[in-house]
Amino acid sequence: MFVSGAYGGFSSSGASELVSDVEPVSEVATESEVITEVELPVEAASEVVAEVESTVDATSELADEVESTVDTASELADEVESTVEATSELADEVESTVEATSELADDVESTVEATSELADDVESTVEATSELADDVESTVDGASEVADDVESTVDGASEVADDVESTVDGASEVADDVESTVEVVGASESVLEALTSTHLPFE
Repeated sequence: MFVSGAYGGFSSSGASELVSDVEPVSEVATESEVITEVELPVEAASEVVAEVESTVDATSELADEVESTVDTASELADEVESTVEATSELADEVESTVEATSELADDVESTVEATSELADDVESTVEATSELADDVESTVDGASEVADDVESTVDGASEVADDVESTVDGASEVADDVESTVEVVGASESVLEALTSTHLPFE
């Protein structure tokens, strides 16, 4: 490839003039050789330009990648910020939960204390009930003894009643005998009166 223009202080026309000026010298290179030697650096420069252009393109792509990375980093920063905010809210909720748990623990402690006091009251009530049961048992024992005494008394009274009944029966028989005697005496009086009235003239 041939690129017109100056390179290293020479142009293509200037190179021709330089060749024409030195043609008489046999040991000097021909015009075509000089042009070839001039074209080589130009081609090298063109390759350098192409490499620079490729480098610029690569740099542009790298800039795009960097921009994308920056955008991604920005999005990541937003996500981190959101995560931090969510973590802060979670910390507040955890703190509230801890406070509520502490209050619940206080309530449980109060309930346990009240339950302990109730247990003491129940224990006292059980002891009093046990003492009352002992008193009732003693009372029952005493009542049993009284019942035995009453039963003995009733048995004795029954025997007395039997004796009284026998006495009444005996008295009834005596009354019958008395009644019979009275009737006999009455009849005797009637006979006596009759005999007396019969012998009145002899008085």
